[in-house]
Amino acid sequence: MSQLASDPALTQTSVQATDLLVFLRPVLNAQNTLTGYEPCNIAAGNFAVSVVALGLLQLGQTLPTTAPEGGGLWMDNGTFAYSAVTGTTSGLPLSPQATAASLAALLAAIPAMGAGTNFSGFQNNAGVVTQVDDGK
Repeated sequence: MSQLASDPALTQTSVQATDLLVFLRPVLNAQNTLTGYEPCNIAAGNFAVSVVALGLLQLGQTLPTTAPEGGGLWMDNGTFAYSAVTGTTSGLPLSPQATAASLAALLAAIPAMGAGTNFSGFQNNAGVVTQVDDGK
C-alpha cells in the first residue's frame, strides 16, 4: 500500500541531524522561465548549516560597517563584531564612541592645572591630560 506525502501519519514535529529531507528545486530554462521541479535530498544537519550560512550572509549585508552609536552588531572588515551598549561592563571592548565618552569623563574628573595646585599626578591642562610632579 502506498502512502502520500500529505498523509497525516507521516507528519513530524522535530528533525534529527541524520534525517534525509526531500524537497523540490525549481528548474528554469534558458529564458529563466520555470519549467518544473526536480526532487532533491539533503541531510537535516547539512540543511541546518546551509540555512544558518544563508542567514548570516543576509544579516551581514544589513549591518553597519562602523560601530553603531549606543552599541550593537556591526561588520568590522567582513567580520561580525559587537560593541557594548555601555563601557561599564568589565571585559568587553569599548566602541570608539564609548571610548571617547570615557576619556571625556576622565578629563572632566581630574583637577584643573593652575597656580597654587600642589598635586602629583594627572591634571587637566586646558583640555589636555598632563602628568605633573608635585604640582610644578
